[in-house]
Amino acid sequence: MLSSAMLSSARADDTAEVSIKLFSFNPKVLEVPAGTTVVWTNGDAIEHSVTNGVPGKPGGVFDSGFFTEGQKWSFEFTEPGEYPYFCRRHESMTGVVKVTAP
Repeated sequence: MLSSAMLSSARADDTAEVSIKLFSFNPKVLEVPAGTTVVWTNGDAIEHSVTNGVPGKPGGVFDSGFFTEGQKWSFEFTEPGEYPYFCRRHESMTGVVKVTAP
């Protein structure tokens, strides 16, 4: 079971935030309704990516490219489903956005 520190949720038409710090995505699992824009903020002094899929098997739905400390990248989730993602440079960094019907 995931602790509340690892799972977060948002309401429809909201913006949800994921921080990147110390080579991890926080929260690791984010549940949002369709129509939510998720914003990732890089708090590390090194480049990271937010790439849909799993290491070695990109999903093709989204890919931020590399962005560095202080930069943000966002994506609007319009369709329900589970969207795993990872960092292309640090494949141990993984997360999931779970999108529910609005």
